Amino acid sequence: MKRYWMALVWAMTAACAASDDTSGPAESPQDYARGVELAVEGQSPWYQLTLPEAVYQQSAFPDLRDVRVFNSQGASLPFAMETTTPPAPAPQSAPLTVYKLDAQPLKPARDDDAQAVLLTAPSGVQIRMENPPDETLSASWLIPLGEGRGEQALTQLRLAWPPQANGWQARVDVLSSETLRDWQPEVADAPLMDLTSGDQRLLQDKVDFSDGLALSGAKYLLVVVKNASAPLEFTSATGQWQAPHPQPVRIPLPAQGVKAPDNAAVYRWPRPQPFDALTLRPAQENAVVPVEIDYRRADNMPWQPLTRTVIYRLPERPVVRIALHGELISALRVRAINQRFGDALPEVVGERDEKTLVFNAQGHGPFLLAWGNGAAQPQALALQTLVPGQRNLETLPYAQAVNPVTLGGDARMVAKDAVAQRSALYTWLIWGVLVAGAAGLLLLAWRLWREIRREKAA
Repeated sequence: MKRYWMALVWAMTAACAASDDTSGPAESPQDYARGVELAVEGQSPWYQLTLPEAVYQQSAFPDLRDVRVFNSQGASLPFAMETTTPPAPAPQSAPLTVYKLDAQPLKPARDDDAQAVLLTAPSGVQIRMENPPDETLSASWLIPLGEGRGEQALTQLRLAWPPQANGWQARVDVLSSETLRDWQPEVADAPLMDLTSGDQRLLQDKVDFSDGLALSGAKYLLVVVKNASAPLEFTSATGQWQAPHPQPVRIPLPAQGVKAPDNAAVYRWPRPQPFDALTLRPAQENAVVPVEIDYRRADNMPWQPLTRTVIYRLPERPVVRIALHGELISALRVRAINQRFGDALPEVVGERDEKTLVFNAQGHGPFLLAWGNGAAQPQALALQTLVPGQRNLETLPYAQAVNPVTLGGDARMVAKDAVAQRSALYTWLIWGVLVAGAAGLLLLAWRLWREIRREKAA
């Protein structure tokens, strides 16, 4: 029995030692599924490269940890990976005061004169609005913007009103002015609504300005409410301002949608993606559709609520963009509220911030960008570590992606990390020892039982 235990211990020790002594070979391009050859000019120690769209779609990991750069000798090169456009500063919000205006149509002095409406505030301020909208003018509101915003742009106007038990819908036009005389149209036919379905409420109380409204001296906004389903009083407003910053460069990744029960559609991407934004747009022109959106991180995980909003496809109106913060999304479920999508489903596109890779050009070219390895570990350096000093990265030359190549193929996408394999081996060894130990204890108990029976029989 003693020999049995000693043999078991020595077997486990030998297996662990063999596993620990096995050092994995250096990475090679064939460890990765796909790649693309890079063309460079000159003899710079560093080059930068905007990652191709295929990398985002075909990487084995959402965080792109399996991206590598190799030289012509097959050696892996040091690199850093950064978002192409720095993050925008946080927007600033401030309350605004709203003044309701009384509307009075003006009689034209001549038959060929344009139609006009006189809008009067309680303070006596009057605004003459030429060529009012053809739709029913339900109400109009004057909103002073104040001063001291400098170069900040107004990106969003949020309006507040009391809850509407029976629901409410309307469309609004927004105009801006510096003197209360000359008005510039800024937004047309923006939908507002306050709807209830069971115990849930759909509130669309925001007006977004495409790419930010650079007011350039404008001090007032005029909000014209059209075709309202019922009278409604705005109680307050909030403006959101954004400091000047470069617009983010993003990679669009369209989703494939299929119909689902309960007036819904389900959209999927080939692999989960950490999206920075989603855009949704109905297929039909001039459509306004309230929707409820859920998401899940993987096909085997439950649905989670994302948002309730309104999507629309209107002339001169930007597509609805839902800002995210890198949430990992594998699928979306979009359900129409009190409507049907019909045969044509809405368009859904996920957006990821574009990444720029900077690599140290050691050895000889041609260089190779490779990706797609389920066994890869993160290797990207900090940019300040890769490029010492205060060198301006904008001066770095660019590498160009030229010829796509197939390397190790799709089998590399599910490759296992050597550390994970050793961990699995250790797990099996431990279980083996436990099972063998249990068997040994049973054998020992059986031998003791036989000895006791033999002594009693004697």
